[in-house]
Amino acid sequence: MGVYSPTDAQTPRRSKRWRLLSRRWLLPGMRVKRYALIALIGGLLLLLGVVQLTWDGPLVSGFFQLARWAVLLGLPQWLSGLFWMALGVVLVFLGIRWMNRSVLSALADPDTVPEQVYIRRRLENGPRIVALGGGTGLSRVLKGLKQETANITAIVAATDDGGSTGRLRTSFGIPAVGDLVDCLAALSDAEGLPDLMQYRFARGGDLAGHTFGNLMLVSLYELAASSRNDSRGGDFAAAIRQANSILRLRGAVWPATDRPAKLWAIRENGSREEGESRLRHGQGRILRVGLTPPDVPAMPEALEALRRADLIVLGPGSLYTSVIPSFLPPEIAQAIRQSSAKVCYIANVMTEVGETDGLSVYEHYQAVAAHLGRRPDIVLVHTAPIDPELLARYAAENQNPVALDLEALEATGVRIVPGDFLEKGPYAQHDPSKLVRALIALC
Repeated sequence: MGVYSPTDAQTPRRSKRWRLLSRRWLLPGMRVKRYALIALIGGLLLLLGVVQLTWDGPLVSGFFQLARWAVLLGLPQWLSGLFWMALGVVLVFLGIRWMNRSVLSALADPDTVPEQVYIRRRLENGPRIVALGGGTGLSRVLKGLKQETANITAIVAATDDGGSTGRLRTSFGIPAVGDLVDCLAALSDAEGLPDLMQYRFARGGDLAGHTFGNLMLVSLYELAASSRNDSRGGDFAAAIRQANSILRLRGAVWPATDRPAKLWAIRENGSREEGESRLRHGQGRILRVGLTPPDVPAMPEALEALRRADLIVLGPGSLYTSVIPSFLPPEIAQAIRQSSAKVCYIANVMTEVGETDGLSVYEHYQAVAAHLGRRPDIVLVHTAPIDPELLARYAAENQNPVALDLEALEATGVRIVPGDFLEKGPYAQHDPSKLVRALIALC
């Protein structure tokens, strides 16, 4: 007697379901049967041509000879065979092509299929890169990276408390969403969606100043609350997971933590400031930054990405309000310290008022290492000349090029990757394509 298995009962059900699904291809309006018939006729004509060219037996002198004389008015058998073969090949090709486009048009735009196949076959075999930071710097790196690999994970600092993000944090008790939206838009493959995500309302009373993407994340958060009948609020982790699934990302975007933590800083004069917006307007050199509460949990997906990473990228971006806060959650810092992947820090081009006034590249590097508990293996530094007019505009706002004390940096044993990484334009920003070429070469 055989041993009963649950799959024995499931097999008839699966077979019945398969037969039901197969019959649906025969329903009216499927736009498949007509093209399948064209391909079938093409296959028969192709067979007819092959037989006429290769077989001179009784059947050829019967049906095939009749078809040759009736349609081609007495052409030689070899020429008739070539004609039927060519016509058959054309009909098979057209039938299959039209059938594929008909099926694909029900699922996606057929013209986008080559791009999707390219992403699936080439980019999904690319290196596993985890980029940490926030603000404009991280989103620009992501725009470049997604052209080379689909295995991208962005871990975003979620401590901003100004502008639209600050208002939403106060109203809903959620982490900062602004930088998350920028990174989601940067990795999205949906046509027109990045612009929509970053659209900022200019009027509408309380709506003015908010971006569509910020409101979308808050809406997903509130939907999570309504699904659980929880009047206290939703599940921000669930909201960001849903955003990742619906936005057609070439990679993934996660907050460093799904809890609303505040950033604090201690300056060399002993003063303590709390809140990212206040920190940016303080005076004196920053010695240390941290989170309140200090033990906020990390997103599990972010930790898994760090464990599997080939390369971990820190920056570019504001040192104390974007780059370092992205790894302040203890689990994030520990995962980076334990990772076997190379860690690359992308140094800023210009100093930032109230945050990195007078800091050199070496001091930027030391600050990252002190807060992370691990020295980066690589520092990528812009060393090419900067346009004097651009320097003058920044100097008017008390911003200057980050001093390149490369000898002190070399003394630590870190690998330095110098080069021209600046984008041409009105701002001293990194060029995504130049950065990505250097980063991919490190993998």
